[in-house]
Formats: sequence, C-alpha cells, structure tokens
Amino acid sequence: MAKIVTTQYRENYGSHDWDGTGECPQYWKNKGGSTYVVSAPSDEAIESLINYSSDYSEEYIMHTEEYDPRNDVFEPWQERTHITINENGTILESRTSGTEDLRRGLASYSHTWGYENAKARRKGESLTYRVQYVFKNGMVANSEEEACEIFEHLNNRAMA
Repeated sequence: MAKIVTTQYRENYGSHDWDGTGECPQYWKNKGGSTYVVSAPSDEAIESLINYSSDYSEEYIMHTEEYDPRNDVFEPWQERTHITINENGTILESRTSGTEDLRRGLASYSHTWGYENAKARRKGESLTYRVQYVFKNGMVANSEEEACEIFEHLNNRAMA
C-alpha cells in the first residue's frame, strides 16, 4: 500500500560561512517541505529514504497516511512526487507529476528519475531521466524541446 508522506525541510544558515573546521554554527530555518506518494515494503524503508540530517540541511517526516489512488486527495494544481522503493531498499524510480499548469494548453506532465539509492537521490545523482508533457489538445511531448515547440505553436495560434 502506498502512503502519503509530508515532510519538513530545514537549512542550517550557520553553515554558509563555515570553513569546515571545529563545530558547525547552528542557525536552522524551516524552508518548507514536500509531499510524497511512497510505495515501500515497510515504514522503516520510507523513513530510511526520507529522513536525513547533516551539518547543512535536514528533512524529516511530519505526517504519514495511507494513500488509495482511487481517492486522489490532492488539489489539481499540486505537484506530487511518487517514489517506489524495492524490497532491498533501493529506489526503483522517483517521478514528479501534476495535473494542471499555469502555461496555456498543458493538461499534465511527468518527470521521472531513477536512482541507485536514497543517498544518491538526496545528492541529485540520478541514473536515468524521462519527461512527458500531455497537452489539452492531445499532443504529447517526450522532451523539454518538444514541449517548447508545442508551447510556441499554441502561443502563435492564440496571438493570431
């Protein structure tokens, strides 16, 4: 069963001028958080993926609840990060998707990254990346370049 996981992200502003020697100055600021939809074999697997802390930043779970995709609880404008964790704890994939966009003509989009493990995900070291944009007129773009061309086409039509 998938779970909706809400997190808090914090950044240590004291580390910005720290030279790495001695004890790191502490000046933590809350910087928002994220909402994930996580499919994992256990709560422990979710915690080991999400929760982390360093001298520079930290993210931790604030709230978890069961998620049934048939009863989508997100507002249409909210982005969702979906993460699938294998039985061995590695990340199968992480994708961000949304159902509405402020740009004219876009109905939905999906960005998908593949990672070796949770540490690689936090560092942004992905193994694979895919993107897909679906437009209200039925056109589909499988790259940022294709999406830009469609946006330009739609913009030209709107101005004509």
